[in-house]
This record gives sequence, C-alpha cells and structure tokens, in this order.
Amino acid sequence: MKVLIVDDQPANQVMLSGLIKRFGHQVRCASNGIEAIDVFSGLEPDVVLLDVMMPIMDGFETAPCLKALSGDVHLPILFITALDDQETLLKCLEAGGDDFISVPFEPVVLQAKLNAHARVRELSHSLKGKNEALAYHSNRMEREQNVVSHMLANALQENETQYPFLKTYLAPASEFNGDLVLTKAGPLGNFYLFVGDFTGHGLAPATGALPVSQTFFDLADKGLSIANMVEEFNRKLVKLLPDDMFCAAFVAELSANGERLTYWNGGIPDALLINEAGQVEKRLAPEHMALGILPPEEFSSQVSHCFVEKGIRLITYTDGVVEMTNQDDQRLSENGFEELLRRYACKRDFDGLVTALQKFQQGQEQFDDVSLVCLDCAPTNLPVISPDTNVTHLPFRLVVYLKEDEIRGRDPIIKLVDSLSHLEGIRAHKTTLYLLLAEAFNNTLEHSFLQLDSEIKQTGQGFDEYYRAREERLAELEGVEIEIDIEYRPKSSLLSFSLSSNSENGFNESVNDTEEDESLAFGRGLQLIRNFSSHVEWRDNGRCLYIEYDLSLPSA
Repeated sequence: MKVLIVDDQPANQVMLSGLIKRFGHQVRCASNGIEAIDVFSGLEPDVVLLDVMMPIMDGFETAPCLKALSGDVHLPILFITALDDQETLLKCLEAGGDDFISVPFEPVVLQAKLNAHARVRELSHSLKGKNEALAYHSNRMEREQNVVSHMLANALQENETQYPFLKTYLAPASEFNGDLVLTKAGPLGNFYLFVGDFTGHGLAPATGALPVSQTFFDLADKGLSIANMVEEFNRKLVKLLPDDMFCAAFVAELSANGERLTYWNGGIPDALLINEAGQVEKRLAPEHMALGILPPEEFSSQVSHCFVEKGIRLITYTDGVVEMTNQDDQRLSENGFEELLRRYACKRDFDGLVTALQKFQQGQEQFDDVSLVCLDCAPTNLPVISPDTNVTHLPFRLVVYLKEDEIRGRDPIIKLVDSLSHLEGIRAHKTTLYLLLAEAFNNTLEHSFLQLDSEIKQTGQGFDEYYRAREERLAELEGVEIEIDIEYRPKSSLLSFSLSSNSENGFNESVNDTEEDESLAFGRGLQLIRNFSSHVEWRDNGRCLYIEYDLSLPSA
C-alpha cells in the first residue's frame, strides 16, 4: 500500500514514516497542499494522512483537490490533528475527510485504521473495474442492438401493410418484437400473410425474423405455394434456432378474387373467419407443430383450404392478445376477446377494437408481444404480372408411382407440382394445381390407406388425435403404391390427372350418384376439387379418381 503524508512538521513526518514503513507500506511526504498535489499523480497513493493546519495551502483546501484527482476511485483521507473540538472535526469531514489520527500517534490504532481504509480503497478499485466492464458490455450490447435493428429495418422494407383490405396492430413488450407480421402481394393478384410468434420476446427471438422475412418476401415474389413457404421456413429455423426456441405461425394466401383462403396453422391460436355481425363462421385451428421443431423429414407442410363468401373477414392474432391481464390480474381470454370482436366488428371499427384492448390492459405491465391482424376476404384488386400463357404445344404424358418411402418423406405433391410449373404457361396455375392434387392425394392416403375418419377433426383436441393417428399409421405403411397419371392435350388446353391406388379399399368402392355417399367416403375435399376442375369422375369402380383442369381459364 502507498501512503502520502502531508504535514509541515518534520518531526511528524519522521515519526509517521517510521511507523508506516515498519507496517510494510511505501511512504512519501509533502510539507503542504501544493506539494501534495504535485506528488499525487506520480505516487497515486492508496491512503492520505493530511495535517489540518499548514502554510500556503491547509488541509481544508487540499482534501477536495486530492479527492478530485482520485476520480471515481475512493481515496481515504485521514486528518492529522491535535484538536478535538467538534466544530473543527465537523469541518474536516465536510472538506472530504474520512477519519482522524490524533497526536500523539498510537501505533496499534494507526495500523488498524490504515488496514481498514485500505480495504475500502480496494473495494472501490474493484467496483470501478466492474463498472467499467459493465459500461463496456452495455455499449457493446447497444451497438449489437443497433446493428440488429438496422438489419431488421432493412429486412422489413418490403413489408406491405398499407392496403384498404388489411388492418394490423402490433405492440411489442420490449424494444424488439418477438412477434412477426409479414404481408406481400403475389404476382397473380393474390395476397400472402405471415403471423409468427417466436418463443419469448426481445432481441433473441427478433433475430429469427431475419431469415423468415427474407424467405417470405423472396418466395411471395415468385408466387410459390404456402406449402413451399412453410417447408423453407422450417428448414431454416431448425438449423438456426436453439433447441428451446421455435416459432408458432399462421401462414395464409388469399386468392385474387377473394373467394379462396389457403392456410397453414402451426401453434397459433385459432384464426377466425367472422361475418359482418362479428360472429365466428369458422375457426382455423392449429393442425401442425410450430416452425423450427421438427426436422424436414418429419415436418408436415400440408395446407388447408376454405371458400369464403362476401363480407367475411379473417382475424388472426398471437397469444399475447388473449393472455393480457388487467389491473385485477384477470386474463382477457378467448371468450373475452371474441366478445370485444362482436362488439366492434359489426361496425368495422378496428381502431375501436384496439382501443378496447388498450383500455383493458391500462396500467398493467405488458409481459408478451401483442399482434392482431384483420384481413377482408374480398377481391384484392392487386396488379397482376402477366403470366406466360403460351403453354407448350407438345402433348405429353407423365406417370408417377409413389411408394411408402416417398409418401412418408417430404410432401411429394410439392415436388411434382414444382416440376410441372417449369413448363410454359403452367406456373400461373401452380397454386390451384397444388390444391387439386394435394386434396386428391391426401384424401386418397388418409381414407383409402390409413382409414382415418375426418369427423375426428371437429374439435381442437380431435385435430391432435387425427394427426397423431396419421403419423402412427404412416410409419406402419407397407406395400403401398399410388399412381398419378398426368396427361396434357394441347388442342383442348386440358391437363388431366388420374389417381389410383393398389389399396383393397379403393378410393370409394361404394360410389354412386349421390353427393352424400361421396362425402362419406371421400370427405369434403371432393367438393373443393370439383370447384376448381372442369371435370371430375370416378373410374374403375371407384378405384381411380379422374380430374381435368382447363389451362385456358384464368388461374383462381
């Protein structure tokens, strides 16, 4: 320890120096305040013994100067005084003194006081080091946050939310939003929507928005299907995210005429289709695991489709909406939110709905990110990039045989439609072709081979049970073959598909002319197929489903 003695009495300097050196410390002496200030910077003492009464510059003037030179590190100053009146002692403390050494000096007391104040000095040094480290890390984190914020801002420049048919409300719980709402017009007048909720909130989940948003905008520009999109989202997030993070998501595509909604729900609360009175017409329940959990070979990109009538709106939101609490610690809940929805939706008052949510939460800390989206299911009136309608004039026929290995792997229909879309003029019809083939294929697989009952899916728990049974039975498939025969006839601009299987059950062995029997055997998917095809018929006693699609018609 280094000690500075400031005293104009040589006897005191000699006596104190001898004692302190005997204690094992370094000593320097100064005869007044001016000398003490000159010596200070070269010595950087740990403790100062300062006389009160000195010529040129006394102890009362010197103490504040020495404290200032010490900066952020505490400098113990012990006043040397023979005075014991309270006024003088108080003045010493006010000048910056920390303790007193009385004349004559008591060695034991002097050593104890030096050791005690040395510990305080050491603690101050330690605190300064920690504060500097904290400031460094704080500055570094601020820099990193600024970088991420800049990257996110650039990544979201393509986000298109200013449409008359779209309303959004986003309220992050911290500076960075763990929720992600992305929208983009497709090349065919269609409209894409992504609503995601990453685990937690803040900087960590916000970084997952970078690859998702870039992928979303790229694939939307190309007009790819929702199935293609979610497969790519999942592939990237499985590689990127740690095991304890994932992204619940709702991804949807609205057709240009506003009559068809294609969607994939992985872990987001039920999206709602509401009518003009604010009543729920249909719930689009989650049917899949969230993104970033399952490896690509186990991930299901199967989408769902529904037709919507005029005046129907899509409401989708993250769980921060229904889990918000008021001052009485009461949750809004799904029922509470739907009650607010009925109250304001009939007036088409989205701002009123948002105000009601804010009023419910007023004064209560927000613990989760909040995202709410309202999409009018109506003609989008978005510009259409003229597709290549010059379909190849060469007739062709393609036969694909899918066995259990292909069926259990990634969605084979995506691969098939991707291949077809490389042909001239077919790309514009890619979404509809995928819808037709996917519905036919999945109904074939689930009802003919897996013997699943669609009625199970009528409840939220039923969805889980249905898809759990689907995975279990898929794993046990053996000796399965589904044949897809594709033929193009240029003179009539027709693309036909024949789906047949080697199942003993066939597609629909008991097919007759009644829609009721067809629905029982094949599910509601057959009506959807009829809506988008120019001709549908059963062949080979219900073992083959034949579909014709007219490429000369505008894509839906």
